[in-house]
Amino acid sequence: MAKSLRNWLIQHASVKSITVTVLVLTLFVNEYLVYWVQSSRWPVFPEVDRKKEMVVLLVSDPQLQGIQDEPGFPVGMVARWDVDRYLSKTFQLAYSYSQPDIVVFLGDLMDEGSKASPDEYQSYFTRFNSIFHSAKNSKVIYIPGDNDIGGEGRDFKTFKKVSRFENHFGNVSGVVNTRFIDILKLDISLHTDVPRGTEEKLKEYKSKMNSPFRIIISHETMLPKLKVYIYPIIKEIKPQLLFSGHWHKSMHFVCDSCLSDNADTSHWPVHRRELSDIDDYMYMDLTNSQGIQELMIPTCSYRMGVTDIGYGVALINKEKTVRYTVLWLPRRYDVLYAYIYIGIFLLIFYIFGRLCLPKLLYSSVKRPYYKYR
Repeated sequence: MAKSLRNWLIQHASVKSITVTVLVLTLFVNEYLVYWVQSSRWPVFPEVDRKKEMVVLLVSDPQLQGIQDEPGFPVGMVARWDVDRYLSKTFQLAYSYSQPDIVVFLGDLMDEGSKASPDEYQSYFTRFNSIFHSAKNSKVIYIPGDNDIGGEGRDFKTFKKVSRFENHFGNVSGVVNTRFIDILKLDISLHTDVPRGTEEKLKEYKSKMNSPFRIIISHETMLPKLKVYIYPIIKEIKPQLLFSGHWHKSMHFVCDSCLSDNADTSHWPVHRRELSDIDDYMYMDLTNSQGIQELMIPTCSYRMGVTDIGYGVALINKEKTVRYTVLWLPRRYDVLYAYIYIGIFLLIFYIFGRLCLPKLLYSSVKRPYYKYR
């Protein structure tokens, strides 16, 4: 048996065939099997009563890579192709898993949206729609981030940037009425005093909100900010739940008395919990009329420099309860490093194997036979 195997190897094995076999197996594992294994670890999707519940798929900070800040050809082109492909694959898996009623994009849709030329912006928009094309089968809500319209550091927000975003993705702020939930899209800086005119806008938004279940979505997280900036907003709208992104992390903020009539501008009893280890659906009771909770959704792009990335899934019940989890995604950098290591190994194998492998296999079979007397 062993001898016949050696003979087969001598006849069929070659450095080229072994190299090709390893490459094919590597591609299969890294580009298909890894995604299947990771998605199989997601919690079992619970039974949903679509009459009483809505499924929301939350996408934060995809930040499509641009042209200006990326290396030149061909590195930049390959990098953009790889991250686009990764986002497309993982989003399709998350969408098929959840079959959402609503898909919410929580800002920073593009990495260079704020500073892109008109032609660049149009190309980014085309790529975005190609990557997240499945979302069109659900109700889609977009809000901008600082990378889309400016507003962080010296990248100032301007009317032109806001108008360009609205021409492509809809209003940056406003109310979305959907069945038993009213969703307020809020684009406002939360680092300074509430801008002039905000009170009138909030009253206008409130007049359009008829549902007892209210949600605010914002790119920037809200509850960790100073109370003096946040309280005027939540006091007027009285939401039960907030969705945010920006930090690229998965976190849960709870405040049991943030909607109470408290004149103390410094007291803000917000408790935070990291959700980097969440592996099943967590249950949230939002029936406390004085309380408010916020879910921060992690980035879904491996280019953001964090290891824990994913999509959020929220099952929202009209009785003011929520089941929530994060669909964690494969760590793409580990795969890319694996390509490098395997490539180096195959290069060494190819150089030395062509010279040594046939001789070793041949000598293992054609050993001299000596007959001792």
